[in-house]
Amino acid sequence: MKRQFKLLLTVLLMAFVLVPSVKSSAAVAPATPSGLGFVGQSNKNEFGLDWTFDTNVMLCGVDQNFGYEVVITNVKGKTITTIDKNTINNGYDTDFTADANKIYLIVKNAKLSKQAFKYKVRAYVYDEVGNKVYSAFSAEKVIVPRANIKSLKATSRSTGKITWQKIKGAKSYTVYVSNNGGSKFKKQGTTKSNSYTVKGMKLGKSYPVYVVANGIKVKKKKFKSTKPELKTSNVKTITIYLR
Repeated sequence: MKRQFKLLLTVLLMAFVLVPSVKSSAAVAPATPSGLGFVGQSNKNEFGLDWTFDTNVMLCGVDQNFGYEVVITNVKGKTITTIDKNTINNGYDTDFTADANKIYLIVKNAKLSKQAFKYKVRAYVYDEVGNKVYSAFSAEKVIVPRANIKSLKATSRSTGKITWQKIKGAKSYTVYVSNNGGSKFKKQGTTKSNSYTVKGMKLGKSYPVYVVANGIKVKKKKFKSTKPELKTSNVKTITIYLR
């Protein structure tokens, strides 16, 4: 999964470099970030976040350098972590990258695997003396993770038991399994437990699986695990072998 993140988030900082050199007479606040999304997650507690890249941000400051502050909170608004990334100190950081349309950020935090969370972003540029000039914060994006799979164990010649880490506030979990290598997943079943036995598997065949958390309440709305941009987000594979 980490490898897929790195492939998706390959450093394309030429987007920063190829913009013609223009210097403003004074710094102005950049536009509020928008288009907040969810790339996906890995079983190693890595989360890929993204938002729309407004190339005009480079023209708002006096030197074309800019950055973003990302605030991640729990569903009640308590801050879990605040991340600051910019083109001066983090320009070649593979956890902070861009293409022509999106800014991508990888966040590594075990707390995010256990609960729903929210994040918001604000952009900034630098004025003539190096002070930051901020935009307003974006609207918050709610993210509910898929459950981290803890174990995959064969229980017979055709069944396998999956066990996963609970997610705070989840009322049930739905298990999805692929029998074609991960290009398409089908719903296997829903349970209130944190384990499930998959039936009808063939010996020696690999079955990618993932687990969706359901019924998590955020204010007055109920959410299930957020659909990621990467289909294989937080997927593990089970194979039944002869014992």
